[in-house]
Amino acid sequence: MPNIHYSKSGSRLSLFTPGPVEVPDRILKEMSKPNDTHRSKPYAEMHQLVIEGLQKLLFTDNKCLIFTSSASGILEACVRNLLKKDEKGLFLSIGAFGDRWHQIGIANGKIAIKESVDLGKPLTPDYIQKVISKDRYSTVFLQSNETSTGVYNPIEEIIPILKDNGMLVCLDATSSMAGIKVEVDKLEIDVCLASVQKCFALPPGLAVCSISEEALEKASQVKDRGYYLDFITLNKKNELYQTPATPPIPQIRSLEAQLDYILNTEGLLNRFNRHEQLGEHTRSWAKNLGLDMFSERNYESNTVSTIKNSLSLDIGEIVNSMLERGYRIVNGYGSLKNSTFRIGHMGELSLNQLEAMLKVLTEVILNNKKGK
Repeated sequence: MPNIHYSKSGSRLSLFTPGPVEVPDRILKEMSKPNDTHRSKPYAEMHQLVIEGLQKLLFTDNKCLIFTSSASGILEACVRNLLKKDEKGLFLSIGAFGDRWHQIGIANGKIAIKESVDLGKPLTPDYIQKVISKDRYSTVFLQSNETSTGVYNPIEEIIPILKDNGMLVCLDATSSMAGIKVEVDKLEIDVCLASVQKCFALPPGLAVCSISEEALEKASQVKDRGYYLDFITLNKKNELYQTPATPPIPQIRSLEAQLDYILNTEGLLNRFNRHEQLGEHTRSWAKNLGLDMFSERNYESNTVSTIKNSLSLDIGEIVNSMLERGYRIVNGYGSLKNSTFRIGHMGELSLNQLEAMLKVLTEVILNNKKGK
């Protein structure tokens, strides 16, 4: 296997992972530019462009915040800011990262109730109605896209039910924002969050969210919100187009450049359509090879495919063989390791790039079958 730890030149692998994903050279060049301080006018102008770009991306007039953290930071921020001590939070999980949000709730001493479905299944309107009839909840926490199972929830069907029942809705769109369309204002989502190392195709280090006035009002009533992840403090500085503490300015510069590219060069509709094509092509490839999708039919993600090991392959060996050929795909996550594998098709990947990788992967899989 080639040495993939390139201390001088960086990795030369082609990444087809659920994140981090490949970063375009134009973004790396943006990050190398000199910066002013985070309290300067040039920084404020850049910060403003990011906020306005996120609003367009998310189809919202809500405020948008920038966090120096991974998406897990905003998962924790939602828990700390939007649940009072005596309130119950409903955590709707369809996989490992939904479970993580519930664990964050428990770790923060909140009354965190988890309701989950079998792995590979989505949340459905009937299931939602059944769950919310059990008790009263002030805030609900759910995902649009589950990175471990490759399932995309029917958010346009289920979020209105939650809103009609008076709940604040926090949506983890970590592995779908900037790849799959979500209309925040139409669905009245109170917090819609993601990190930037997935569909945005940026280096890790930032997370972003939209936040409603209702969520900000609720946060102002909650005690012990903490310091670093306090929505109210973040929002006050955000109104000045600043952050409370020093942010990673090169990453924010890269986010501004990428939002401009998404909105004004590729175009939102084209970007969403490209991700749909990538998802459809991957599913078609799997079917033609005799592989089954792990995600339930009609609820498959267009950004990450989780594929059953229905051919009894040595997944570890296949991942290593792909590394030798210059590609990184990944094994299943957590309890799904070796029984599934995952292909990320998000960010700036083209259909031609995906086809080239899948051609190599086909050869590797057929050789693995022969060796048994």
